Amino acid sequence: MKIKDHFLSQETFEIKASKYEGILKTAPMPSPEDLTRYYDSNAYISHQTKVSSLKDFIYQSVKSHMLERKKKWIHKYKDHGKILDIGAGTGDFLNGFDNEKWEKFALEPSTKLHKVLIQKGITLVEKLSEFDNDSFDVITLWHSLEHIPDIEDTLSNLKRIIKNEGTIFIAVPNHKSYDARYYKNFWAAWDVPRHLWHFSRNGLKDFIQKYAFHCLEEKGLVFDAFYVSLLSEKYKPNGFLPRGIYTGFISNLKAKRTKEFSSVLYVLKADITN
Repeated sequence: MKIKDHFLSQETFEIKASKYEGILKTAPMPSPEDLTRYYDSNAYISHQTKVSSLKDFIYQSVKSHMLERKKKWIHKYKDHGKILDIGAGTGDFLNGFDNEKWEKFALEPSTKLHKVLIQKGITLVEKLSEFDNDSFDVITLWHSLEHIPDIEDTLSNLKRIIKNEGTIFIAVPNHKSYDARYYKNFWAAWDVPRHLWHFSRNGLKDFIQKYAFHCLEEKGLVFDAFYVSLLSEKYKPNGFLPRGIYTGFISNLKAKRTKEFSSVLYVLKADITN
């Protein structure tokens, strides 16, 4: 499938099979150095610190609600300790955790956001290799694994730096969802070339098993279906925004039966016997 970078460059990329079963890849895959220019836009919403439009207001409102839900999901497993957020963006997620109970670390490739993170009292890191074994109680990747060129090295390091009783939270889009099949090459969650990898549920779970992780639970991220569908309608010729709301609703309705939500959160534990 050929996909246009509707968001920024208007360049065309391909979605191809990868060596990992159930995981697709963007081709050609930009080098890490070249990739930075595809994020170089004030409109890249996860990097925004100000609200300047109705779309921004809706996004930030939903984001605030989801930040509270994410904290509850994490507190189910741990209420204090060391936490690392990979792809931390503006640091709003980590900023919501009690400074007395949590030691907070962020890995964020965008140097433009480093000052924002430091101002929030978050410790910045450049590479996972900086950490000793068994460093963290919680590691989170909220829609960031699909952006990382070397996912094998990342999973190896996650296995090394998570504590035996630690928990990892990974959220990624699902290319087997109804909205992905409906919008096809206009599906906004392809987001080439910023998204280098494209996961299915089975593909992600098979991949993490190679690194001795097992999935404790899956959660469908229902708001993502609406957001992605609305954005997909914007990219389509003659797109109709109300149809995006309807498509998001249908996608979530079907996913209640199939579990193929537009985006899925996977809660992982390391298998300490391996």
